[in-house]
Amino acid sequence: MMANQPYDYKLVILGEPKSQQRHKSAILPRKGCSGVDVKLENGKVERLYRKKDFFIHNYDPSAKDKEEIRRMVRTLAPEKPLDEPLEVIIFLYYSRPKNHYGTGRNANKLKDSAPWWKTTTPDRDNADKIYLDALKGLFWSDDARICAGPVIKQYSEIPRTEIFINKIKEMKGCHYSEEEKKKPRTSLFG
Repeated sequence: MMANQPYDYKLVILGEPKSQQRHKSAILPRKGCSGVDVKLENGKVERLYRKKDFFIHNYDPSAKDKEEIRRMVRTLAPEKPLDEPLEVIIFLYYSRPKNHYGTGRNANKLKDSAPWWKTTTPDRDNADKIYLDALKGLFWSDDARICAGPVIKQYSEIPRTEIFINKIKEMKGCHYSEEEKKKPRTSLFG
């Protein structure tokens, strides 16, 4: 790390930013439970199972995306995952939709009305979660170690995710300063 760098680690992941999908469940028959074939009144045969012949399988539909993220940044990881307070800043740069550009001769020109900020889905917490989970065990021992840092969603000509990781060595700013920590608190807001 260079002395003048404002971060300890910088990761750039090219491509459209990912977001955490909701965990899913499926009801599956247990192995070895073949059920019983029953002939119905209309002549059709239907396979019936007992309630205890099933189990609920929970799975993470984002598991492949998380592994892809890990694969892309594995070589940049520290020898041992960080086990200290961390600040993680995540910039999510999404590709612009076609309606942000003009038409005809102006097809390559960005409209003046095109927004800078991405205010549509995915929600920032779902975008944040996939990266924090994916880098757990690689860059940090547990994502509970992350104490600070914003998530910024913007549009860009080059879709990518940039992640800045900083070890929190000293507290900065009014809420973090040593002087503020020593003052007695009279309320949550004071």
